Amino acid sequence: MKTVLLMRHAEASEEMAGQTDFDRCLTADGIAVTRKTADIAKALGLKPDRVVASAAVRTAHTAALMSATLAPAAPMCLLAELYAAPAEAFADVLSQQCFPDENCVLIVGHNPGIAMLMSVWAGRVTKVPPATVMVLQFETDDWLAALRSPCQLIHLIRDAAMVL
Repeated sequence: MKTVLLMRHAEASEEMAGQTDFDRCLTADGIAVTRKTADIAKALGLKPDRVVASAAVRTAHTAALMSATLAPAAPMCLLAELYAAPAEAFADVLSQQCFPDENCVLIVGHNPGIAMLMSVWAGRVTKVPPATVMVLQFETDDWLAALRSPCQLIHLIRDAAMVL
């Protein structure tokens, strides 16, 4: 069984003069919501073996906050190619970044790509505000096979509260 936590980054600040979108930081509220979301995920017993995120400042910070609570020792991969990436790029993380002995991965990304992947894998369109986490389980022990396997939506954390 493989478990994937898909997460949209937390609320980001507005772009300031001279700053690129890539360099936008989290707001104080975004940090607080991420910490609450991480606490909920921890209470559910979720412990990623690996964390993969876009290298953009807001996604990297969101991933670091989640990792600090859920799995401080888990390796973290920050990938520039996940910035503004389509759903397929986030899905490809499973076969390109995850090792066979890892059973749980947290992937943090941006809309619209991460929301599209959540909708496709969950089999339904869902609202994905900042810091939303969707937990999906694949009935396979192989990451590459997971890309071709049906999955089940196990949990949905939105607005720092359990939805499912």
